[in-house]
Amino acid sequence: MEIYKYIADLFRYPTVETLKSIQHVSEVLSKKDVVIASEFESFVTFCADKPLSALEEYYINTFDVRAVCHLDIGYVIFGDDSKRGRFLYHIKEEQEKVGNDCGNDLADFLPNILTLLAKTEDKEFAEELSASILLPALEQMNQKLKNEKNIFSVPMDLLIQLLKMEFGESEYEAIKIGTKEKPDFLNNYITGIDTSLFERKKFKGKT
Repeated sequence: MEIYKYIADLFRYPTVETLKSIQHVSEVLSKKDVVIASEFESFVTFCADKPLSALEEYYINTFDVRAVCHLDIGYVIFGDDSKRGRFLYHIKEEQEKVGNDCGNDLADFLPNILTLLAKTEDKEFAEELSASILLPALEQMNQKLKNEKNIFSVPMDLLIQLLKMEFGESEYEAIKIGTKEKPDFLNNYITGIDTSLFERKKFKGKT
């Protein structure tokens, strides 16, 4: 799970440390999966060939000014609905449990979510968060990046592949973005009835 901490840095505002994290991810992937490592090389080359100022501008145009896609997972799932606020409240609780400093960003900011995954020792929580919320959100975000032929689709692809390798067989139900349907556990979770995150789950194919 530690690799998610370094992938998180790839989606933060670029700094010198970002380049170190890119190299670290590349090295880990070369030992883990040669195919995935080769796919990631285009992002490595893109970042290595540009000055930091150019990377900063590209990042801003992707996630801020133009906002090809948003990095706040709750917003991707719920938009401006009040459910997003409840989701954010409970995610913040989980961040505090593991002592994750979210800085000036919200608790559901993708890099903060990934750092949470890297830090948590609750495997059940990590699985449900990933399968039910994170993966469907990332799939939608990645489609927008691909439509724009944006280089950030490369680390997004990587992230999705790693999460599917780890949680692809999960029986937790993925939320359907853009519809009113939602997994049973989310009904309880977003209304604040349950104090623990994702306490209940609904299995695929069961009622």
